[in-house]
Amino acid sequence: MVNNCICIVEGIVLAFYAVFYAVLALMFAICMAGLFSVLDDRKPTFILGSSLIGANPGVASRPRGIAFDTQNSSNFDDYMNELQEFLKPYENETWFSSKKKCTKEDNYGFPESPCAFVKLNKIYSWKPDFIGATELPADMSEDLQEYIKGLSESERQQVWVSCWDEKNNSTTTQIEYPWGRGLAGRFYPFLNQDGYISPLVAVRITPPTNTLIAVRCRAWAKNIVYNKSLKEPSGYVRIPIMITDHAAVNITVSATS
Repeated sequence: MVNNCICIVEGIVLAFYAVFYAVLALMFAICMAGLFSVLDDRKPTFILGSSLIGANPGVASRPRGIAFDTQNSSNFDDYMNELQEFLKPYENETWFSSKKKCTKEDNYGFPESPCAFVKLNKIYSWKPDFIGATELPADMSEDLQEYIKGLSESERQQVWVSCWDEKNNSTTTQIEYPWGRGLAGRFYPFLNQDGYISPLVAVRITPPTNTLIAVRCRAWAKNIVYNKSLKEPSGYVRIPIMITDHAAVNITVSATS
């Protein structure tokens, strides 16, 4: 009799928990169904100023930094492999296939003049407010101003990029832009399009050897906020570079001894 009572109680408890968890699962399923019914899988609910990301795009580079020894090719092979992988999505683009420098064919400039690629981080629906030829900022470098002035009106619809050696704008660091100085306006806004790729500016840098430098690359548009603070940076990216050349060190030591 006692055993029968225990079995009945256990059955009631099991039935209670079975119903309880079934109701919880049903409520969770209803909540998730309601949530997904109002979400757009191709568009964020909150965009630009109403989002956590905000409306000021970050600036990024690949590689993020460069450091190698010229006497050891494996040091910079890793960078070339990284860039080859990074640029794979661009290989079918007509504008990319026409490039002659900063490509796999010239080892992305390594080891003498390594290339870095600058881009803006994607922000849904963000569109640049282009800088006109008659409203060039006073702090924009003269070489970039002259470059912009030499373009047609339609060619000026770009986000401009300028780079410099942070250490007193050192003249020992040579910087070239073999692909041009801007991110083409036709790529904006980003609306989660299928196959979308971010535009790039290739920056070819020939730095002094055996010296740690930092190249700063700034993006220019009216609605890109530039804050040069290292604590809360915006509108630019820093690329630290250190190329070690023991042969150059030995030559210097021999010349001074």
